[in-house]
Amino acid sequence: MKKVIFTQDWMAMHPYEKPNEVDQYYTELANEIYHALDEACFTHQFKNVEDAKQLALSIAGYLEDVISGAGIWKTFTAECKKRYGSYIPFYENEDDFVPNTLNEDVPAYDPEEINFADIKFLCWHHYQQSTYIQEAVPFLFSTMTLAAKLAYNLLDKEYETAPENERLITYLSEMPVLESQNEEEEKQLDEIHRRDTLAWFHYGCYFNVGNRQRLQFALQQMANSPQGLTEPMAYSVQMEMTIASRSNLLALTSLEWLEKITAEMPTHKLWEDKEFKEKIEKMEASVDREKAIHDYNLLKAKDYGDKFIFLEDVKTLKEFLKKIEFELPKDIRFPQKYEKGIIVSASPYTGINISFGFAHCIASPENPYYNAERAEEDCFSIISGNGRPLPYEIVCKLIDNNMLPDANIFTSRYVKEEGLKITQANLQFLADYYLMGRKDKDLSPAELW
Repeated sequence: MKKVIFTQDWMAMHPYEKPNEVDQYYTELANEIYHALDEACFTHQFKNVEDAKQLALSIAGYLEDVISGAGIWKTFTAECKKRYGSYIPFYENEDDFVPNTLNEDVPAYDPEEINFADIKFLCWHHYQQSTYIQEAVPFLFSTMTLAAKLAYNLLDKEYETAPENERLITYLSEMPVLESQNEEEEKQLDEIHRRDTLAWFHYGCYFNVGNRQRLQFALQQMANSPQGLTEPMAYSVQMEMTIASRSNLLALTSLEWLEKITAEMPTHKLWEDKEFKEKIEKMEASVDREKAIHDYNLLKAKDYGDKFIFLEDVKTLKEFLKKIEFELPKDIRFPQKYEKGIIVSASPYTGINISFGFAHCIASPENPYYNAERAEEDCFSIISGNGRPLPYEIVCKLIDNNMLPDANIFTSRYVKEEGLKITQANLQFLADYYLMGRKDKDLSPAELW
C-alpha cells in the first residue's frame, strides 16, 4: 500500500508535537481509509487531493475520538438529537425515504458506538466543504455511499483493537498544573491553556474541517488589499475567528463546542470563566439593532409586521414604502431588468428586506407569482443562500410557515421525488448548515414582534 498520508499530517490535528505508537497506528489507518475511498473512486470527486486526504484523516480522527471517549462527535450527535430529533441528519432514517442495499445488515444507530451513518455524514460534509464547491451538494449519491461503506468496514474491523489516545484525553480534560504556583500564576496558566486549546480545536481538530483554509483566505484578502497586512492585524483576525466565528455544524463557535464537550471534565471551568465570558459577550453585543427595529416598527404600525408582502414592480414597491413612511436610502439602485414579483419582508432584528427574483418560489395564498414548476428548480437556493441571500430569520419564517414546499437539494429527475421528501424532513438543519444560523440565538425576541 502506497503511503500518501504521513505522521506529520496526523500530528497537525493534535495539540501535542511528538508522535508515539498510537499516532503511528492512526496514521497507518488513515492511509488504509484513503485507499478505500480511492477504490470507490470518491477521491476523484475532490479537485484538490489534499481535501481527500483530510477526509481520510478525519475519519481516522473520528474513530480515535470514539475509542478514546473524547466525546467530540458524541456531543455533536446529542445536539442534533436535541434540535432535529435524529442523531445524524439524512442518514439515520435514510431507509424511510430511499432504500439502499448498502444499509443492509448495518446495526441500528448507537450514539455510543461507531456508525455507518456517521461516516456517510463525514464524507458529505467534507465534500461540501471542499474549497472549489460553490453549490449545495446532494447528500445521497452512490459513489459517496460506497466510499463510506468501505471506510466503515475498515473501522468496524479495527474497532475492538484500536488503541485509546490517552494523551488527547488528558489534554482535553485535565487542568495544567505547576509544582508551585500562586493565584496569579494559576490564572495565567489557565489563560494560556484556554488559548492553546481553542486554537487546536478550531484549526486542528478533525471536527473543524475548513477553518484553516478560511483563515488563510481571510489573511490573503487582507494582504491583497490597499492597506496590506501587518503582523498585529493578522493576529487580531486569527483570534477573532478562533473565538467568535461559527462553523457549519450547528452554527456553534469553537468556544461553545468546548463548553459542551467538557461538561463533565475538570477543564469545564475554563469555558465557564466569568471574566472570559464577559469579553465574548461584549464582542457579540456590538451589533446595533436600533435602526432595524425602527424600520420593522414602520411595517408593524400598518399591521404588516409578521407578513410577507408581494408587489408587482418597483413602482408599486415605492408606493408601498411611501405608505408605511419608510425612506429609501438616496444611493439605492434597483435592478434595471427584473421579473414581476417583489417580496417585502421584515423582522425586528433584520429590519425591512426587499427581495427580487424568487417570488415564484414562495408558496403562499397571498402570492400571485408562485410557480410550482419553476420553484422545483430554484427554491433550494433560498436554503443554501447561493445567489439568493435572505436573512436567516426570514428563511426560518418561510420554513415554519411551510412556504418552501418545493425546496429540494436533488435536481436529478431519477431521485427528485424521494429527494424532496428527505430534503423537506431535514430542511431546518440544512438552513442552519448553509446559513450558519441558530434559532436559539438569531431570532428576534417574541416581545418585539
